Amino acid sequence: MLNIGKFKINLVNDLIGVKRDPSHVYPNVTKGDWHRYKSFAQNSDGTIQSTWRGYLLESEGKNILIDTGMGPGPYDHTDKTGELLSNLLKLGKKPEDIDFVFITHTHGDHIGWNITWKDNSPNLTFPNAKYLVSKYDFDFYTENPNEDFEKQIYPLRELGALELIEGRTEIIKDVFSLPANGHTPGHQCLCLETQDDEKIILTGDLFHNEAQINEQFWCPIFDWNTMMSTISRVGLLNSAYKNQWIVCTGHLSDEKAIGRIKSNNDGFYWQPI
Repeated sequence: MLNIGKFKINLVNDLIGVKRDPSHVYPNVTKGDWHRYKSFAQNSDGTIQSTWRGYLLESEGKNILIDTGMGPGPYDHTDKTGELLSNLLKLGKKPEDIDFVFITHTHGDHIGWNITWKDNSPNLTFPNAKYLVSKYDFDFYTENPNEDFEKQIYPLRELGALELIEGRTEIIKDVFSLPANGHTPGHQCLCLETQDDEKIILTGDLFHNEAQINEQFWCPIFDWNTMMSTISRVGLLNSAYKNQWIVCTGHLSDEKAIGRIKSNNDGFYWQPI
């Protein structure tokens, strides 16, 4: 948990993702390039793996859920079902307690609990929430739909819960969307401005692996536009380093999920807090 000023932030995990061969995720990165990072950015078997999660932000009586994980499943790689709702309940929050669902981007592992389907009918998992989705993502995937979008984003409009946002948009006081396009057309981070002029950034999928803290030009196959995603990643990570912002990551393991970017003679590195 992170408790700074009026902000309280908790991880809300859903599931541990699939083990992947790093060469499949980062096809332009050689095995030798990974060597200096393998002790902390890979599993012992050489694979890489992400945690599927959301975050719960509490501030001034409002509850904001940032991303909703992969959803209930089931999944081929595990016999578990998604745990986001049960983990939210452990934090003392029921689905109806959520005021806003902020979607960093509309990939399936970030929107999976938006909608609950019953008898082929969509229902809001968080019935009292406004779902905040980038207009650029919504417009692009309306024209280029996929199953996740059609099941977990598009029904929000007919259910009256969708709010499309763009640019720097204030969600509640001192909480703003922060465009970081490239991973998807409308990928966005969330920026919290504390009373001490410190910023907390929830990055979504600005980066996926700890090695990218230093190797900021590494792009996974999931990036829609690698030039744009690189510009966003380099710009935001360097600002986070220079200003020592707190960064809440989208996919790093629990013990590393929140931290700051530091540097030494070898370059940038991640310091969990």
